Amino acid sequence: MIITKLSLNNFRVFAGKHEIDLRPEKDKPIILFGGLNGAGKTSILTAIRFVLLGRQAFSDSLSNPAFINELQKLINNSDGKTDNKRASLELEFNYVRQGICYNYCVKRHWQYGSIDELVIVENDIEKFELNYEQAQAFLLELIPTGIADLVFFDGEKIAELAEDNSGAILQHAVKRLLGLDIVTRLKEDLRIYLRKAGIAASEEKLKEQYHALESEKDELLAQALLKRSQADLVFNSITELNLKITSAEQDLLSGGGAWASSREATIKSTDINIQNKAVLESRLQQELEGDYALSLAQNTLSALLNEIAKTHGAAKKIAFKNQLNSFLEQHNSKQFFDYKDQLLSAASEYSKPEDNLTTFDLSEQQSALLHAQVTQRALSSLKNANALKLELVELQNIIENASINIARAPEQEQLQQSFDKLRILEKEKNIFVKDYKNILLEAKTLFKSAQDLTSKLVKLQKEMKTAFGEEDSAIRASRTITLLDEFATELAKLKLTEIETKFIKSYKELNRKEDLKIDISIDPQSYNVILLDNFGNNIDKNGLSAGEKQIFAIAMLDALAAISGKKLPVVIDTPLGRLDSNHRDKLVQHYFPKASEQVIILSTDTEINEQYIKQMKDSISRKYDISFDQITKTSSVTTGYFWDEDKVGVV
Repeated sequence: MIITKLSLNNFRVFAGKHEIDLRPEKDKPIILFGGLNGAGKTSILTAIRFVLLGRQAFSDSLSNPAFINELQKLINNSDGKTDNKRASLELEFNYVRQGICYNYCVKRHWQYGSIDELVIVENDIEKFELNYEQAQAFLLELIPTGIADLVFFDGEKIAELAEDNSGAILQHAVKRLLGLDIVTRLKEDLRIYLRKAGIAASEEKLKEQYHALESEKDELLAQALLKRSQADLVFNSITELNLKITSAEQDLLSGGGAWASSREATIKSTDINIQNKAVLESRLQQELEGDYALSLAQNTLSALLNEIAKTHGAAKKIAFKNQLNSFLEQHNSKQFFDYKDQLLSAASEYSKPEDNLTTFDLSEQQSALLHAQVTQRALSSLKNANALKLELVELQNIIENASINIARAPEQEQLQQSFDKLRILEKEKNIFVKDYKNILLEAKTLFKSAQDLTSKLVKLQKEMKTAFGEEDSAIRASRTITLLDEFATELAKLKLTEIETKFIKSYKELNRKEDLKIDISIDPQSYNVILLDNFGNNIDKNGLSAGEKQIFAIAMLDALAAISGKKLPVVIDTPLGRLDSNHRDKLVQHYFPKASEQVIILSTDTEINEQYIKQMKDSISRKYDISFDQITKTSSVTTGYFWDEDKVGVV
């Protein structure tokens, strides 16, 4: 399928008629729309979905009054009037069936307060034979709703699938894709038939009993579903609170919370270190006032000790000479007389003082004490002083670093507001979590009661079946229900295996991690998706970044579209909003140019920027700019993109 033209007339923000050529050129699948928020990008997506899907383009099943109300919202109201307001849409496209290409033009028009009218033109011939319901059914055969949801989507659809941890959204998508929702409706219709057949043939007492049990069961189911809806609302509140708590924690950290957590302990340890520093300084002062000063003049003091030693040596020589003289005088005998002069001469020569010898008035004991001070105690004091200096430097560095950390941390009062906010959020979350568990428990109890009643109804049905016997149509209906159950189960298993294979391929291409090895498992009962690493370990989906979750969702949509068996255009509104630059690069390189034979992208200026325009230029057929006029409150479409200087014409 290739969309060739879209025409809008008084549709949402587009006043008057606008015709947009959407034909892609060969090997250039991308049609690019640029527009700021609120300009009308979503209106383009809504128009394509509504013209094809009709009432089913809306998320809820709508009654006629509700549908008319939605249609009224789609009519441009820039002039503030509602009288005789009309709107229309036309979509032209080529569609290949059984090897033959058909050209279709689908027209929808409606006015304020009425249902829309639908016209289908096939190869320039209007299909008059189709009434409204038949025409819509014809379109849904070409583009089933379940498949359209996979190829015509916006950022909200991506976000829903990205944040779905229960598997409910994926289950809904797969069932609609495979038509299993129709199977479910068929089974329910058959069960209704069986109930009616049984009741019609049963006794009045069984009828009353059956109706009473069924009413009670329906009431219990309604209450259970209401509780489940309430639980979902509470869960949404928990999710919002988790985001607020994360934001509050980040605010706390950015405001100095990380430093504040250890601020008081740092202050205490710093006070102790300052006291230790004072003790070290006192000890150093004592060293400096003691023998340390002698270590500063080692060379001079060594020379002094040498001089003192020489002085004492000279004194000893003189004392020896004097003692020798005294001895010779006392022993003036013949024995020493002959040698007296020689001995005295030698003693005089021996005791002759050196030139320039300094005389010190120091005793032997004083000289020994000075020698010990210079050669031992001064050096020991120097060693002690150096060790104390080193300790002081290290301690000073510790004190200075601690002072920096203390300065970084705000005062406790400054952070109290952030702490209080965080505590309030966590307390509020705990209340919601408790409520969530209680509501789920209530829902579970109600479901269990309804299940018990269902068992009673089944038993009663058997009794009623006995009343009308083995009627052939009832037997076939019962067997058909069993067959449909088996068919749905086997088809889902088969397709889930295909989805897993397609998803892995798409996810690896879109994820920015080149060495990524990943596997996937989808539970056939719950449809919960389990991501596995290359070791077979579960990957916590909640641990993925917002961008990674969005890549996950797009890969899943791509996989689902691939197994649909239909080659349809991809229309995607604001696809890059939550992605970082690396993830955006992957989508631009590996998804947009290959997603389909026609890819219509509705982007803001910050998503598909100038860099990406250059990267995709060989894949872009047409570019349009959607501009919103603040004065007229309407939008217009021109050819070209945000930065193109050659933007011309209103289409």
